[in-house]
Amino acid sequence: MRSIYMAICLALLVAAAAAQAPVYKFRPERVAVGTVYHYLKTNVDGSQAENISTYIASSERIESFKYHEKGTRSGLVIADMDWKNFMARRLESWQVFGKDERRLFATLEYSPSDQSITVSIPAAKPEPETVKVGRIPFHLYNFDLASLNVAWPHLVDPRKPFVVGIADPTFAHGPLVAYKGEMAVTYERDEARNGVETRRYAAKGKGIGGEGTIWVNKEFGHIEDMEFNVANNPDWKTFKLKLIKTETRTPAQWQEFIASRF
Repeated sequence: MRSIYMAICLALLVAAAAAQAPVYKFRPERVAVGTVYHYLKTNVDGSQAENISTYIASSERIESFKYHEKGTRSGLVIADMDWKNFMARRLESWQVFGKDERRLFATLEYSPSDQSITVSIPAAKPEPETVKVGRIPFHLYNFDLASLNVAWPHLVDPRKPFVVGIADPTFAHGPLVAYKGEMAVTYERDEARNGVETRRYAAKGKGIGGEGTIWVNKEFGHIEDMEFNVANNPDWKTFKLKLIKTETRTPAQWQEFIASRF
């Protein structure tokens, strides 16, 4: 009887330790400072293309530039990472009209004291709004999961399932941003994608309102490709983000790249 009791206790201790095991561990060498990831965003069928270039500006900052070649207006999102929670703690969304003309459009900032985010979009509402976040870490689907992308290389065990929260703009009258719920990510198998070896994951949940597949570079941990059956912006029908190439740039060269798109 005692041996059975001891076995049960041991099993409970093992289960508790597994439940408390950290999902992430920050490794500075896994932050590819100076690297630009050039992605192509489309519907899953390849239509409605938009360029998205993500620059790792520093160990704590990423910048995502969304543009069409020789357009008259583009978007630049600057995110400061929180490596304690492996998510973005502050975002700034800028409208870019040319080499020397930028306008701050929106800000989002996380408050750890009450697990909330404060959102300011003066063009839509004069006063900021505060939204409670149901799960940490959380990411923005509308931000193309960019903060999750840079957090991925810090997974302790990339084959173990994990869950993140999702917050997003509502694109509707009423609250500017809402906490949508959770997205569960589950490793499926290793396979070649985009010409490299990747780990393939299934992702689904109320947070995105659908499901998709994410292929992550097996060696470096960045997203190579992802396809979802739900869009992350009303202007699209579905969501696909495919890595086209990577390169290294200095901060000055990154700014030159942005200016050259106009």
